[in-house]
Amino acid sequence: MAYLGYAWLIEQLSLRVCPLAKPAEISTSVNRRVDTPHRVLFPRGVAVEDTPVGHLEFALRHEGVNLEIVDAAFEHLPPADLCARLEAAPNGVHIRRACFLWEWLTGKELPITVTPAGGYVELFPTGTYVTAGVPTNNRKFRVRNNALGTPDFCPVVLRSAVPESPSFSELLAKAQRTLESVSDPALYERALSFLYLSETRSSFEIEREKPSSDKQERFVQLLRRAGETTSVSEDWLVSLQNAVVRDVFSQEASYRVQQNWLEDATGRVTFFPVPVADLQRAMAGWETFVNDNGALCPDVLVKVACAAFGFVYLHPFMDGNGRLHRFLIHHVLTHSDMLTGGRIVPVSAVILKHIPEYLEVLAGFSRPVTRLWEYVRGEMTPHITVSPGSRAYRFFDASREVAFLYRMIRLAVEEEIPRELAWLSGFDQALGLLESEFDLPQKDLAALIRMAHSNHGQLSANRRKQFSYLPVPVFDRIESVVQACFNSQEGGRWIEN
Repeated sequence: MAYLGYAWLIEQLSLRVCPLAKPAEISTSVNRRVDTPHRVLFPRGVAVEDTPVGHLEFALRHEGVNLEIVDAAFEHLPPADLCARLEAAPNGVHIRRACFLWEWLTGKELPITVTPAGGYVELFPTGTYVTAGVPTNNRKFRVRNNALGTPDFCPVVLRSAVPESPSFSELLAKAQRTLESVSDPALYERALSFLYLSETRSSFEIEREKPSSDKQERFVQLLRRAGETTSVSEDWLVSLQNAVVRDVFSQEASYRVQQNWLEDATGRVTFFPVPVADLQRAMAGWETFVNDNGALCPDVLVKVACAAFGFVYLHPFMDGNGRLHRFLIHHVLTHSDMLTGGRIVPVSAVILKHIPEYLEVLAGFSRPVTRLWEYVRGEMTPHITVSPGSRAYRFFDASREVAFLYRMIRLAVEEEIPRELAWLSGFDQALGLLESEFDLPQKDLAALIRMAHSNHGQLSANRRKQFSYLPVPVFDRIESVVQACFNSQEGGRWIEN
């Protein structure tokens, strides 16, 4: 087996990077490029100079832009080799891209003696990648820098991960119209409160936590503040972290200053977030990305996914990262002005119904990046012997995350919001009917409606015993009303909550 491009660089330079999904290899069985599920095959005679620079050029030409591998390779690639290759081919497209990347990623200058004169070439081909809204031209190498971020934080997203129909803007417009269809102002406010409460409970339930009523209310108020600040900062995030953590002992005054990790029930580490020594740099890059006004990332869906998942992968706090990660979905959405009037898309409520898929998305990043660490399990904490640095976290491919978030938001808009509004309408209708017939405390009627609804319109014997002072006909009438009010008009389907 003979590797090419990125796989060759990983093998020959012993790079500590995440494994390639599809390494490029030479095969005697093909006479052209063939993409298989697990490899990209090239014929034996494919043009490539068998040097680090040669394989880097090959990779940029045939395999796209993998910033993690490129950045790692530059630690082993002498700058003089890049300069020599540029001098031999000053108008070469991919050596110009390589030289630009070296300066962009290292923050240093190459001592070149030639002046490329070819037309500007895109750093990220726009047909393949989601790119910056306002690219900047580098005159030295005649490269158009259209990266989504900065060297401190620059996720990569394949254009194929962004569905075209319905577009993200169409989905959010539909959410707006659905909520605006609630014509009664009082019902509208209750509907919004209902959605906020549902999102809050779901976000905590994902963390397997049952919050107190006070903490639940604080998170509701936090959600209502989404989009209020024009600038995300460490101080602002600290204030949010203090509002969502379990207790005062978990509150923090800054980004973490020690290494954290996640582990399973056996004590096996399942995730190491970015090394603490690199956290400040990575978070500064993340903040720049989130605070950007569209010059870097104009696509709202991509920005939301990269901001939210980038945050949880960096894991800047010891506690509260998961809830803040989901809060940031709402913050970036609201700040984009694509949702107005305090409206909310209950994405956590949908994620809660798709936990295995959600966990697999998170594991798609955490599994390979955690394997880059070496540690010895201590009595209380792991003793880390080898750390991979921050590049895997700063340059992650967010295509999977973008596609997942689109599906969750689409389900929230097309199914969850209508279902929750229908449930609220059914509840109000049932309560109104029963209040007009029975002189009972509203809280008791409300409880009985919820009990009957949760049992598909039936009050169990145990539930009836709880309200033993009520005659049987009252129970029977409550069941009848609930069954009528919570059956949809379309085929008599039961309205779930």
